[in-house]
Amino acid sequence: MMKTIFITGISSGIGKALAEAFLKNGDCVIGTVRDENSVSDLKQSFPEQFKILQIDFLHSSQIARVADLLAQLNISKVDVLINNAGMALAAPFEHQDFSEVQNTIQVNLLAVMQLTQMLIPFVKKTQGRIIQISSVSGENGTPFLAAYCASKYAIEGFSESLRREMNLFGVKVIIVGPGSVQTPIWDKGFQKIKSLYQNTDYKNSFNRFMAFADSEKNNALPVSDLVDVIFDAAYSSSPKIRYAPVPRAWMNRTIPRLLPKAFFDRLTCKALGLTPEAPSK
Repeated sequence: MMKTIFITGISSGIGKALAEAFLKNGDCVIGTVRDENSVSDLKQSFPEQFKILQIDFLHSSQIARVADLLAQLNISKVDVLINNAGMALAAPFEHQDFSEVQNTIQVNLLAVMQLTQMLIPFVKKTQGRIIQISSVSGENGTPFLAAYCASKYAIEGFSESLRREMNLFGVKVIIVGPGSVQTPIWDKGFQKIKSLYQNTDYKNSFNRFMAFADSEKNNALPVSDLVDVIFDAAYSSSPKIRYAPVPRAWMNRTIPRLLPKAFFDRLTCKALGLTPEAPSK
């Protein structure tokens, strides 16, 4: 039976791969983009099944239009809402332009909460599912990604609370917290800022972090792996509360969860050169 799938952020990466997969499965997909031209190929391939909403998640006034836009498309119910849109900008927090912090929280958290609140009545009609794309960084903070980690920690708490509220209506709320995935977010958020902090105290540590990010990019999961996980979350009769597709999971998820925080801090800070110099006598 055809389902109605609402996916945010489908212009590239995970969102675009999800849209294509659900369309090929015969579902109706409603996708949000900032640039409609970025998914013109999908619109041509699936003209009847694919509906595009041009929404900039930086502006709450645009998100507020979603219910009216769905009414114009004669969409009255949603089987699966996938909150995928997000952004990540690396920086030493001390020197990060605060507008970047605000934008990250707006896109990764406030927009998700606003859209979810608006679409809950649509999902209740189908006893459907709300799938939150979080991150392994929502469980364990990463230096130089303070705003991103804060937004994902908040998504975790929001989802935990919402899951229990939605139980009243038979709506399942599912967290998907991946590790590194091969998407353009690496180029959008990381590569362009390599040279911005070379005149700060964080120069050497930030360079080490960027080298670590390059290593993670090279070892990231293919997008297809994440699509498979989200398909299970969307279609399984007994989906998990949380999925954690994380490459090198023992190092990237298990060890940080098992070790005492203070000990893991020492390991992390030593690896990134975030240790204070001994005072001179």
